[in-house]
Amino acid sequence: MGLFVRRIKKFFGFDKEKNLKYVLVPDRGDTVSMKYICQHVALSSGVNLGMVQVVSYALVEAMKAFIQQGHAVQLDNFGKFIPTFSAKSSEVESEVNLKSVRSMRLRFSPCTELQKIVREIELVFNAKDSTQDMKAADQEEEQEPPTEPENPDVV
Repeated sequence: MGLFVRRIKKFFGFDKEKNLKYVLVPDRGDTVSMKYICQHVALSSGVNLGMVQVVSYALVEAMKAFIQQGHAVQLDNFGKFIPTFSAKSSEVESEVNLKSVRSMRLRFSPCTELQKIVREIELVFNAKDSTQDMKAADQEEEQEPPTEPENPDVV
């Protein structure tokens, strides 16, 4: 099936010309919930749904505990979750302290197998949901050209 993409017109604030430009964006499906993932795992593994849910939620709780302590969490065949932050820099040493931290983040680094799957996703261009000027061009193509009479002398 693949990942549907469409063309939009977008303003890029970092662009020197400050012009609207065309860019491809993904048309993602709905977010798959933990409940649905657990149902899928239960069906494919033969393990009771309740047991899959308990183990999944226990895994998340264990991850939270280790991440709160500053540890990265590595899950085989899945990836690594790494707590990180962004902070202001300064030429003055004393100005670099805990107050210079702007935001905390959790970075995910997928395993090699997941990276390969992402690289191999087929992209499918969705012209119908693209920009208005694309729709206008499609409509012009769909219109029949005016027909010429077979005998030019007859009006």
